[in-house]
Amino acid sequence: MTAERPKRLGRGLEALIGGAATAASPASDLQRIPIERVRPNPFQPRREFNADELAELEASLKSSGLLQPITVRRRGDAFELIAGERRTRAATNLGWREITAIVRDFDDRTMLVLALVENLQRTNLNPIEEARGYRRLLDEFQLTQQQVADAVGKDRTTITNLLRVLTLPDHIQQLVENGSFSLGHARALLATETHEAASRLAAEAIAAGMSVRELEQRARELSNKSRPSDRRQPPQPQADESTDPAVKRIADDLRRYLQTDVRVQVSGESKGKIEIVFYSADDLDRVLELILRDARRDF
Repeated sequence: MTAERPKRLGRGLEALIGGAATAASPASDLQRIPIERVRPNPFQPRREFNADELAELEASLKSSGLLQPITVRRRGDAFELIAGERRTRAATNLGWREITAIVRDFDDRTMLVLALVENLQRTNLNPIEEARGYRRLLDEFQLTQQQVADAVGKDRTTITNLLRVLTLPDHIQQLVENGSFSLGHARALLATETHEAASRLAAEAIAAGMSVRELEQRARELSNKSRPSDRRQPPQPQADESTDPAVKRIADDLRRYLQTDVRVQVSGESKGKIEIVFYSADDLDRVLELILRDARRDF
């Protein structure tokens, strides 16, 4: 029988949601609501629901009833799910007309945080769903990676490394999402220099049935081959992203990763400069967090 574990919220979640550390606080409004008026959580990071696990949950509801209420917020005359979509789906499949719910008032940021935490601590999201959820917290709600890590109870470097997988081509992300490619294999491809190289190496790895270690070794070999030799080259004219497609690609990658304006200029074969723009003290703090990571000191 599938049992949903009690919430074990991240240590920073209370600060993010303004003191509402759990959805089931004494101030909660516990009531019976019509299932037909329950709407999905628009911030739900999960896209796939395991049919076998859902069937087990249906059996549990049928034999023992609903042991933990779902959590919703009011939206006009309807209710929007905060936590408990699997329970709602299972109850709907059983033909229930009503379900016990805790009705709370939460803003959009809290909805996304709770949806992530609820899923991460019950049935794990696949790595791409998880990374997309973290990206939404960073992009839409201006949280830092440290705040996200605190909220979900994970190390910041874990969040950073997972987000890097989203820089891979979409079709490789899809392979990870459907289970055809492991997260370890995807991380190995991050060593490649272009999307084209990553795609070719992914196809090679699948065809040869490479292990993660074998793929890492192959990625290193290709990276070493692509490095320029140490022979002295005559001075080259300065290039920037407006004239050199390769420089533009580097600048675009930096903009996506740092989420700010970046300018790259290259002089000759191996010299140049990178300009990174920040717009406030908080924005500078965010950029430094992304660049320095564990090496950062308090200034």
